[in-house]
Amino acid sequence: MTSCWRSLAAVFLVSATGCSANGASDLGVHSNGTSGSTATGGAGPSNVAGNGGQTANGGSSARGGAASGVSGNSSAGGSSAGGSGGASAGGSAGSTGSAGSAGHAGSSSSNPCAARPGLLFCDDFESATAGMAPGAPWSTSFNPTDDSAGTIAVDTSVPAHSGSKSVHVFGSDGSFQTLLVYHDPAVLPQSNGKFFFRAFVRFGQPMTTGHNTFIMADLFTNPDNGITARISEDDNRLVMTVGGDGTAFNDTAPAGKFPAQQYTCLEAMFDTPNTTIDVWVNGVEQPDMHGTNVTLDPYDSLRFGFEKYAGPASDFWFDDIAIGTQQLGCN
Repeated sequence: MTSCWRSLAAVFLVSATGCSANGASDLGVHSNGTSGSTATGGAGPSNVAGNGGQTANGGSSARGGAASGVSGNSSAGGSSAGGSGGASAGGSAGSTGSAGSAGHAGSSSSNPCAARPGLLFCDDFESATAGMAPGAPWSTSFNPTDDSAGTIAVDTSVPAHSGSKSVHVFGSDGSFQTLLVYHDPAVLPQSNGKFFFRAFVRFGQPMTTGHNTFIMADLFTNPDNGITARISEDDNRLVMTVGGDGTAFNDTAPAGKFPAQQYTCLEAMFDTPNTTIDVWVNGVEQPDMHGTNVTLDPYDSLRFGFEKYAGPASDFWFDDIAIGTQQLGCN
């Protein structure tokens, strides 16, 4: 997230009669006198117009300082208004300060990858190369690996959740798995066997009645052969299966229906020693997907993309993927 910095400038003026008039940080100063040359008041701070100058005894007349609007803060853009003329006292009134230019509107979202308690890893893909798959700690997995496979690339053509880049996964009709794979032994598995992850997920098409998976927790060296946890769509809603279809959790809440063409914040927790899973959608826990007594592997890999069972071909975008030792939140 881009931070907006405010700067203060002051221009110091000395009058012809020896009485100084300083441009204040938020006021252009009018030093009024019966004679003398015109001096310029100090510039105002960002997003504040130059107000009229105050008066001083004797000396030259001066104009109110102008303020220039700069980029707005994260919550709002800056505004400006013209400065008012200085009042006269022992001399003629100063001229009206000129108007500051308007600030630009800022972003209303915070930084999803900002440092926070428990954060181990976060990627907003802003440093990745557009048109290519992200580099380490990411890799890709395609099944099949021939021309019928899908595609994975950093994308700038569709709005990202933050910044300008996200990862676009296209699962073609001829592909079974089109997956972006995260693996870093320094992060997963955790020594205590418990971790949280968060991802912002954008469905290109509405959820389908068929069963397809878009996120998996797995073993990196033995994918699909252990107790894989799959977060999927089925019957137009969110589901999770662990170790195949034998242990399934169906989210019957309205939040389990992810809308198309917009980002949804999905968080999950896997606690292997305590055989517990949990899921949050847009920060709200989903009771139907809070499971206990669920046998899990010590997961060291996460896979994001499309594992297609019922189809059809689909597009997904992923952004601001994070892993932590506690729930990380959607902000």
